[in-house]
Amino acid sequence: MSTVKQVQSVRNACVLLETIAAAQPIGVSELARATGFDKSAVHRIAVTLHEAGWIRPAGGPATRWELAPALLGLAREGGTASLVATVRPVMERLRDDTEETVLLGVMDGDRLTVAEVAESRRPVRLSMPPGAEMPFLGSAAARAIAALLPAGEVERLRAAHPGFDDDAALERVRSQGWSSNDEEVQEGARAVSAALAGADGRPLGALVVCGPADRMPAGRMREYGLLAAAAAASVRL
Repeated sequence: MSTVKQVQSVRNACVLLETIAAAQPIGVSELARATGFDKSAVHRIAVTLHEAGWIRPAGGPATRWELAPALLGLAREGGTASLVATVRPVMERLRDDTEETVLLGVMDGDRLTVAEVAESRRPVRLSMPPGAEMPFLGSAAARAIAALLPAGEVERLRAAHPGFDDDAALERVRSQGWSSNDEEVQEGARAVSAALAGADGRPLGALVVCGPADRMPAGRMREYGLLAAAAAASVRL
């Protein structure tokens, strides 16, 4: 057992963060009941965490707290590195099976970014560098990820990206297990995508197979979509 004395206020702040993460958005009264802390203490800790940039008000007439992007970003950096290490061999196999570029897309707040790339070996190919922001509207990756998100989170994405797919379109993606982009982002480019789900069913990212439209007619898009779905399902996260 450690003999180092704990700083109780720091421990209480950690407990509060864990409680917010599990039940966000959540108000002060609910936090006090869930943690057993005094309501005024919960308020002081919440204000401190807010000023530090770790939590933010979720909106609405009463103040309810949720994790802020800064804290989610810290978690994502470590999580993304682990995700890339796990998924990279799967991406390379999918690249070899399709002979097209395979991207790993992840959400960064309401943006979609490239976490890793397994480039096609063909001289004419599509690609994006790691760290690049991916277009959202029309994106196969955005559709694959959104199809597995709770309704409230999908509505937030729609608020950030007006014109994003309706519920019926996302239900079709869920039913078939993969999504597509038929020259909707860039003329002459097509893509298919399948979400990578964690143990709790939440999407952690999406595999994307992208290539020139003339190499990905409708029949081949379905073939590659099924390959992407099988590849995503083979990953244990």
